[in-house]
Amino acid sequence: MWRAYAVLLLLATPEADFRQAVEALARGELSAAEQGFQRVLKAQPNHPGALGNLGVVYSRMDRVPEAIAVYRRALKLAPGEPGLSLNLGLAYLKLEDYAEAKSLFARLPPTPQTTELLATCRLFTGEVDLAIGALEKLPRTPGVLYLLGTGYLKKKERDRAQPVFEELLTSSASPAQAYYLSGKAYYESALFDEAAAAFRKALEMDPSPPGARLELGKTLISLRDNAGAEAELRAVLARNPRDAGAAYYLGALLVLEARAGEAIPLLERARAARPDGWGSYYYLGRARLELRQRAAAIELLEKAAALNPEEPAVHYQLARAYQAAGRSADAQRAQARFSELRRAAPEAPVLYNPSRKD
Repeated sequence: MWRAYAVLLLLATPEADFRQAVEALARGELSAAEQGFQRVLKAQPNHPGALGNLGVVYSRMDRVPEAIAVYRRALKLAPGEPGLSLNLGLAYLKLEDYAEAKSLFARLPPTPQTTELLATCRLFTGEVDLAIGALEKLPRTPGVLYLLGTGYLKKKERDRAQPVFEELLTSSASPAQAYYLSGKAYYESALFDEAAAAFRKALEMDPSPPGARLELGKTLISLRDNAGAEAELRAVLARNPRDAGAAYYLGALLVLEARAGEAIPLLERARAARPDGWGSYYYLGRARLELRQRAAAIELLEKAAALNPEEPAVHYQLARAYQAAGRSADAQRAQARFSELRRAAPEAPVLYNPSRKD
């Protein structure tokens, strides 16, 4: 829905490499742009323009952790630069790290775009009323309508959500996009039957966008239609083997089906793309435990626990791994932590998101 924009800082940048890299980025030639900005940085490691634009390249390549790293380097050199802060927030949004993104968007001057982005983060960090209040004042674009519908569903106000989705179908969105956005809203509200129907309608109207097929695969996992989910996710990967989201969800599904050997290469691909996402470590740990690779399982599950210490399932699997390794005291502590967290939140999702912590 949102994308990073090239950050052309007002600096003296006479280098031919920089100009050529900017031109390559404008043409969408990402590999050439990356090489050009890297050459600039080799000569001038503290070149904010090259760093900021290299972040754009990485973001468009879906190399999001690398984008975040270079945006942060650029912000140290040009603190307060709004374009960099915006792009860094958008990168965190790609990882669904809404808390980090919210802190960045909250500091930006209020515009329709930044207001919508901040409302998005608030919607997915529990500040639903604040999000709805801001969204209701914005122009009713397809993105705003999607977010409003999601907010009403989160408040269990389906009577308010339904007219919003009907309006979405008559908005500037294509019918396929409208059904796709409605499906995402239903999915976020755990209304999986409605989500699957909307995604199928979107694909019926336009089978080409991979996003709807990925979302349908995720939804079918929640509906426990594993065969259907596997088919959809494999179709996404057949079209784009680098799709980290499809690799993650298919790998996780295969772990749940006790197919660890098939799952591990997919999950390793997902972990390489998003090394700060706890979910890949969690499912890799479960896969290694299934294969009786106990030391590796413990290392991976401990990493998952460090990244998301509030997730009960991580501590449950850690307890299993410690027990299998003969570490009874550690197993008891992990089991006690699992029990404590489960009492506080007895309902657990069927499939864990690779990066979100809610």
